[in-house]
Amino acid sequence: MAAPPHPDEIERHPATARRLHAAEQAISSPDPAVREHAIREAGEIVRAAHREVAGG
Repeated sequence: MAAPPHPDEIERHPATARRLHAAEQAISSPDPAVREHAIREAGEIVRAAHREVAGG
């Protein structure tokens, strides 16, 4: 299994970085639905970056 993407790799894609940062901030929301959505969003972004770095 390949290593997870380095944070700098995500930062090379400004729109993706903005989405990830927004999701990271939303994880602190007092609303459980907002937190759940943010966790899913962040996970999707990181998994997509991992696939790209791994060449898949």
